Amino acid sequence: MNTLRTILLFLALATTFTVNARSDVRVRIYTDKTFKSVQIVVFSGSYEMIDSSGTTRKAWNKNDTITIKPINDELVVFSSVDTVFMGKFIRLQSNGFLNIFQILQPDPKRLYDDNLLISLRDDGTIWLINEVELEHYVAGVVQAEAGIAKNGEFFKVQAVAVRTFTLRNIEKHAAEGYQLCDQTHCQVYKGRCGNTDIMLATSKTAGEIMIDTSGQPIMAVFHSNSGGQTANSEDVWGKAVYYLRSVNDPYSIGQNSYSWQKSLSRTEWLEYLRKNFEFPINNPIEAKRVTNFSQTSRKAYLVDNISLRRVREDFKLRSTFFNISEQGDQVVFSGKGFGHGVGMSQEGAMNMARQGFIYIDILKFYYLGIEITTIDQIFPTE
Repeated sequence: MNTLRTILLFLALATTFTVNARSDVRVRIYTDKTFKSVQIVVFSGSYEMIDSSGTTRKAWNKNDTITIKPINDELVVFSSVDTVFMGKFIRLQSNGFLNIFQILQPDPKRLYDDNLLISLRDDGTIWLINEVELEHYVAGVVQAEAGIAKNGEFFKVQAVAVRTFTLRNIEKHAAEGYQLCDQTHCQVYKGRCGNTDIMLATSKTAGEIMIDTSGQPIMAVFHSNSGGQTANSEDVWGKAVYYLRSVNDPYSIGQNSYSWQKSLSRTEWLEYLRKNFEFPINNPIEAKRVTNFSQTSRKAYLVDNISLRRVREDFKLRSTFFNISEQGDQVVFSGKGFGHGVGMSQEGAMNMARQGFIYIDILKFYYLGIEITTIDQIFPTE
């Protein structure tokens, strides 16, 4: 049996995901790193160490430090008193109340709630999967994605969006043996939330999600700043979604990420268009179209078949919402907004919260025609 298949079987036996407000989510952590050892300390509570057969091998209490390394295709656990050979899989199962562990290595050090699954890969590297209660995960993501906001009402907005996105994408990495990763590919997650305002906002909205007309969780995408107008989903991803419509967004105007500029040489810009789109840059009339370009409302294309999304990606621009002006031998991109522009503008939502809007109204401003309900209403438990 190959490693991935064994992992999938082990995780299936270890936990079954039942969708409710207290469900656990399996999130692979430190996915941006490759490492062959891990060091853990029990920060709070107590843990049992369980092998892949389900046998409890050892108990760990507060301040116990555990080092795990692969030796001869097995994970070996080292402590101050003994050495334990475990096989290819280890489960650190929380036991009791307020169980927190800290990853000391690899860097950076981070705290995590609840359980940890550790697996040895065929190449000798180690995977770590945090099996974390949904609401703990939501609070952790809110802190990582929007912890600078310092506004309780906005934290409610972000918590509902994060929870909805989680439920919508809960099996994004199922084929790899876990559910979500800790990078922007899913949602940024850096472990346990330490912000009491975020914890409170998450608690006050516990279980709340946004649903579409079919009763399913919506694709609750968000970005930093819309530049004053959000984008239609089809202009970015090619598929029209009724609740991801372009809306005028005055609340994003003037916020931190509202405006930006970038300059390129005129020659570099025109050569890029010629090489990638066969654009007739030697025709003065045509060249002028792409060196003097403006959009008062969001467009999907510069001219003809030249996608603004492609331009943004190739030149690492902050958004597709920009004008171009010719200044001597330079072209200047003067842009508005930061991010893909679809769905909720975080800075706009923060501004709305500061102005006294409640979280439900903010969500319905950015996601059109949605309803807010609870997980238990659409996924009732028996």
